[in-house]
Amino acid sequence: MVASWFLALSSSGVLQESAPSDPTPEALEGAWSSFCNALPDVQVEIVGEIAARIEGSGDATLKPLLALRDRAVRELKTQPAKPREFYDPATYAPRGSARRATIDPTSEDAAEKRGLFKPWDNELPFGARITWSFARDVALDWGVPVDPVRQLENFLNGYPPRADAMIAWLLQRFDFDDRTNALADHFDHVYCDLFGKAYPDVTLYDAWSSGNGMDMPDVDVIAFARRVKKDDSWVSPIPPDARRAKLYDQISDSFLVWFRYRVWIEAAASLYVRPEAPLRESHEGLRARLEALFALAEDDVDRIAKKLADAKTRDEFVASIDAQLAADEALRAKAERWRKRRQAQQWVVARCAYAVLREHGMLTD
Repeated sequence: MVASWFLALSSSGVLQESAPSDPTPEALEGAWSSFCNALPDVQVEIVGEIAARIEGSGDATLKPLLALRDRAVRELKTQPAKPREFYDPATYAPRGSARRATIDPTSEDAAEKRGLFKPWDNELPFGARITWSFARDVALDWGVPVDPVRQLENFLNGYPPRADAMIAWLLQRFDFDDRTNALADHFDHVYCDLFGKAYPDVTLYDAWSSGNGMDMPDVDVIAFARRVKKDDSWVSPIPPDARRAKLYDQISDSFLVWFRYRVWIEAAASLYVRPEAPLRESHEGLRARLEALFALAEDDVDRIAKKLADAKTRDEFVASIDAQLAADEALRAKAERWRKRRQAQQWVVARCAYAVLREHGMLTD
C-alpha cells in the first residue's frame, strides 16, 4: 500500500531533483514492515515524534495547509457518534414474524458479506476518528483514536495531524443540499438479509453501491416508503405486484441521486487535501474538474463552497467546468500549479515521517 502511493506521487515529478535522498519504494516497504512489527509503545512513540516534527517544521510551504487545519479544528463542532442501527421490524412490519439480530462480525457469513459489498470502497482513504454525517449535518467523533499504523499511513500519504477534522470541516462547508439528508439517513442504516441477520460492518449504502445482488426485506422497503416518501400506506407482507415494482424503482432512483451527490462532495473535500486520493474508476473524471475549480477559486474554501452550491447538481457542475476549460486555455495550467503546490505540502509531511523512521533505524536507503 505504501509503496504504491510512493510510486504514484513520485511519478508526478514533484521535487524529485531537489530530494535525491527520498527512499525507494523497496526501502519504504521495509520501513513499513519494521514499524508494523514493532511493539505498540514504540509505534506510539514514533507517530508522536512524526506529528511533533510536522507541527514544528516551520516550513513555509506547509504553513497554509496547517493554518487551514487549525481553523477547521477551531470551528468544527462534534458530537459523540453512535453505532449504526438497523430498521426495527416491530416498527415497520409489526404484523409479521420478522426478527433481526446482529451477526458476529468475525463470522464467515459476515466476511462473505463484506467481500460482496466492499464497504471499504465507501470510506475516505485515510484513518479518521472524526467523520461528517450527511444525514445529521454534524461532525461525529467515534471516540477511538486512530491506531498508530493508520497514523503512519496518513503521514506517508501526506496528511498532516488531525486531517480528519479538516476534511470533516470541508465536508461541512461543501455539503449544501439538505434535501438529501433523509436519503443519507436511510442508506446509512445497517444492511440486513431476508433471514434477519444484521451485518454491522455493511450499510444499505454499501450494498447498493456495490452493484451486486442483495436482499430487500419488507422492513427496509417500508421504512423507505414512510420516512423518505412520507407514504404510510405500506404494510408487510408486500405483494409482488406492479405497485411494489414501482416502489423498488423509486428506491433505486433515490439511491442514484444520493450516490452521485455524496461521491461528488466527498471527492471535493478529499482531493482538496490530497490530489492523489483514490476515486472510484467511474468517477475519475471528477479529479481534473475539481482541481480546475480549486484553481478558479484561488484555493479559497468559501468560494469553492459557493461554486459547488451554485452548480446545484453534479451534472451542472461538470458542464460548467468543462465550458470554462474550453474557454480558458490557461485554466489547465492553473490547475496543474495548484496541484503541485498541494503536492509540495504533502512532501513536507512525508519527509518528516521519513526522517523519524530513519532516526529509529527503520528506514535505511
